[in-house]
This record gives sequence, structure tokens and C-alpha cells, in this order.
Amino acid sequence: MANLTRIKILTTGSTTTAPSNLKTGELAYSYVAGTQSNNGDRLYVGTGTETNGIAASVDLIGGKYFTGLLDHVHGTATANSAVILDGNLHIDQINIGTLALESSGGSGQTVNSIVTDTTLSGVADTDLVTALAVKTYIDTNITAQDLDFTGDSGTGAVDLDSQSLAISGDTGITTTASGQTITIDLDDTAVTPGSYGSQTAIPTFTVDQQGRLTAAGTVAVATSLTVDGDSGTGDVDLLTDDLQILGTANEIETVSSKTGTDVQVQIGLPTNVTIAGELDVDVIDVATSAALASATVEDLTDNRVVIAGTGGELEDDANFTFDGTELAVGVDKFTVQAADGATVIDGDLTVNGSNINLGNGLSDNVIISGNLTVQGTTTTVESTTITIDDPVIALADNTTSNTSDGLDRGVRFKWGTGSAVATGFFGFDIQTERFVFTKDETVTSDDFSSPWSDVEFGDVYATGADIGNIQIGITGDNEIDTTTGGLTIDSATGETTVDDNLTVTGDLDVTGTVTLTNDLAVIHGGTGVSSFTGDAVIISNGAGTALSYLTSSLGTVGDIVQFNASGVPVVSNIIDGGTY
Repeated sequence: MANLTRIKILTTGSTTTAPSNLKTGELAYSYVAGTQSNNGDRLYVGTGTETNGIAASVDLIGGKYFTGLLDHVHGTATANSAVILDGNLHIDQINIGTLALESSGGSGQTVNSIVTDTTLSGVADTDLVTALAVKTYIDTNITAQDLDFTGDSGTGAVDLDSQSLAISGDTGITTTASGQTITIDLDDTAVTPGSYGSQTAIPTFTVDQQGRLTAAGTVAVATSLTVDGDSGTGDVDLLTDDLQILGTANEIETVSSKTGTDVQVQIGLPTNVTIAGELDVDVIDVATSAALASATVEDLTDNRVVIAGTGGELEDDANFTFDGTELAVGVDKFTVQAADGATVIDGDLTVNGSNINLGNGLSDNVIISGNLTVQGTTTTVESTTITIDDPVIALADNTTSNTSDGLDRGVRFKWGTGSAVATGFFGFDIQTERFVFTKDETVTSDDFSSPWSDVEFGDVYATGADIGNIQIGITGDNEIDTTTGGLTIDSATGETTVDDNLTVTGDLDVTGTVTLTNDLAVIHGGTGVSSFTGDAVIISNGAGTALSYLTSSLGTVGDIVQFNASGVPVVSNIIDGGTY
């Protein structure tokens, strides 16, 4: 068995709490220098039912700190120590705050005697007076006291032992005494409480010699203003009515404003004036705009378009006419040119002709906003560069029948071979339903046929191969698998060499013998060693990658295996409770 058993200890630092990792019945000791607050020099034991290997409570059961508090002479008060009485149940001194119960001296107030004399004659700071002595002393001396007082005029005195102090009210003031309270009240007058005065009444009051209101009332105020017009008259009550100065719609307008104590009313014409009747004028000069229901200009000719002439005057021209159906412009061509060179036509535009030219093909650009639909059988584009933003080009988009029309879909192109102009094609072959390519074929329709030409995609150049069910890089990058059945790798020599590491994620079935040059590592299910040490305890190495061994280096009976402070298993003959 072990030669030495240690309990759990705390050796460094300090702690203000008890250990929290004790089992029931397990001891722990802190031999840090003990003070009242640091839990040093104390012995603990775990008590109660364990939960997850930890006792429910930890009790403090002793230690050097507590025995040191008892190490002094009995009956002698010692600083920072326990109180121990002598054989007569006495102690030489005790201090409470600034009160010191001792024979003499000390840091507090010394008390040598308890006084019962009711005259308190000759008492000192070292005496305590009894409650009865204090009461008798106060009762004897209080009867001899008077309360002196003064007023705005005159003085007075009250014998506190036999007389009472009276507080009386003068005109309009009443006093009332009850228990220990004197209430001083201002007497009511004949005035009814409320608010006096308004927009139509002025308040009136009567005040007595003491400044009180003895009467209250109101006097009515009223006045009016008479206003006469071109027709009619009216009175304005200045207290209740508003005086309004109004214009007529679209003819006269009024604006009222107030600046300081001045109220102003401005009368004028509106920005747009409406005249219900006729207005005959020689010249109308409109600065911005005018709305006319109808107007007759005497010097214009029927069916001519009116334009603005010199000085803004209205005029017409025989070369610019409109009869309600047709617009005629002179006898020459019709040219429309806006300031920025652009012409906008809202609505549909129909242009008839065998040839329609838009712009100069050598210098002008034609921009069509919106969708362009070309109806016909052939569309010829003679430009050298075509740019299309659409990421997908739809071919045969008008196909509506599920019956095959026998025509391929794709791109036909011409190229020079050096001796002739050949026709090539790449696209979808309708017969094989595969993507095909031919570099030279004489075609009479849109149905191309084999033999197909060679193709190259990336690093793959194929002239033709039948791969069967094998997929390369389809299911995943760097992956070879099959669409059906298993994958068999066979060689003519019966051997297959893998130059790099081989990772098997599924089951590995080996029907032959497996020979390993190196020991099989633990990570691969092995032990990492080729042989074992006799009479040893098998453990893992520090990295957990191979087996290691523990043997008894002490060679004594009772050696045990335990973990050291670093968590490493070792052989020892000491049971060490560790630290907390």
C-alpha cells in the first residue's frame, strides 16, 4: 500500500471562498498565512449527498487560524484574539466603541462608578447616572423655568409650571386651539367667490381697512361701428363681429395684414382676370399667358396655318395650309429638323415603298427603341460586327408542334480552306439528338449529316470514344464513377500501382494478405507499435498516436498509477490529494 497519504491543499495565493471540489468525507487544508478574511490556515471537509462526484456542502472544521486565537492568558483581554474568562468568570477590560470598561487608562472612555444621586453633585466623565436619578433631576429643575416673549409692541412671560400662553385674533382673524395645535384663520367676507369681468364687462371692488374685498361686481361695456357701401349699410359689433372687405371672383382681390398696431387692407386685380362680357381693344399685349374662350383676328385668311411673325404678331402664309383633312407645305419636299437633330413622332408611322432607307449607311447610326419585329422569309445583315446583349439566342422559337420537322438547329458558317469556300455547321442534330460539328458539307436544306468533324474542348481532344457507363468529373471534380454497376480496374500484369496516398471512404474488402512495411498507426485502427513491453501498464503516448508503457521504477510493493499535476499518468507510492 502507499507509504504516504496527503489531503487536498492550497499552497499559493489566497482565497476568500472555501474549496468547491470536495467529495463527501474528503479533507482539504489551506496553509496560506491565515487572516480574518482570506480563509488561510483552515481545515475543510465535504458533507452531504454527492452530485456528479461533488459533496453538497463544504464545512469549516478547524485549523491553525482558530487555535491561534486561543493562545493567551485566561481573563486577560488580548487584541485580535478570542475572549477567555478566568476561574472567577472575570476579564480585566473590554472596550465598546469609545466606552472602555477597565480599571484606568485605555483608548476609550473609562467608567469607574454608577451614580444614583438625584442632585448629580460632583459627577465626573468616569461616572454613569441611573435613569431615575436623571428623571428626578429634570422634574425638580423644570418647574423653575419661564417662557419670555415679545410682540410688535409690549412683552410678556409665561410660567411653564402653572400658566398657559393665549394667542388671540384681531379684526377678521380667528384662532382655534386643539391638543398641541393652534389654527389661525382669516374670516370670510360677504363677497361671493368667483371670476369678475369679461370682454363685455369691467369688474368693480370695495376694499376695507384691513385690505379685504367686502363687495365685488361688474359694469357692462358695449359699442358698434356703422359701415356704408355704394349700396346698403350695416353695424359692426366691435366685441363680437368681424368686418370683412371682399372682392369678386377673378376680378378684384383683397389682402389683409397687420404690422404692429396698423391693420392694412390691399385691394387690386388678380394675376388672371376673367371678363364675362366682351372686351374690345386695339392691341392686346400679354406678358405671360391669357385664356380666351374665342377671338377674331380680321386680317387672317381661311385654311391657312397661323404662325408668329415679326414682333410676335399673328400672320399666315399661302404655302402652309390645312383644310381640316390634309396639311400642305408649299410645292417642294417636307423637311423636319429639330434643334438637336432629332425628330419625334408619337403614334404609329406607316412608310410604303419598295426600298426604305434609314440614314446614311456609311456615317449614320439608326437606333430603334423598343422591340423590332421583321416579317418576311429572309433577313440579311451585311455588317462586319454584330453585338447582342441577350445571353441566350432562341432558334426555331416559333415551333409549336411536338412532331419533328427533320431540321437541325444551330449555326451555319462559311470559311476559306485555302482552295475553296466551305460551309460548316455546329449545333443540334435532329436525328441523333446530339450536339454535332461539321467543317465542310454541301447542303441543300437545314438537315446536316455525318461524317462529323473533330472537336476540342479545353484539354480534351476527342476523335471518337465509347466510354460506356463510366463518368469522369461529372458527379464531382477529380471523381470517376459509373452510371450503373460497379467500377473495375484491371491490368494486363495483374497489378495496379497507386503512386500517391489512397483514401477509402467506404468498406475495404481484402481477399489476399496485407503486408505493411511500417506499423499501422492508431489513427488507422492500429496500435502504432510492433511489440509490447512485459509486466507493464499500457497507456497512450502524449500525442495519442501510439501506445506507451508504465513500469514500477520504485520496485516496492504498493506502487500505484495516478496522474501528476500535468495530467500525465505516473507510478508513485504516495497518494496526493492535490490542490484546490
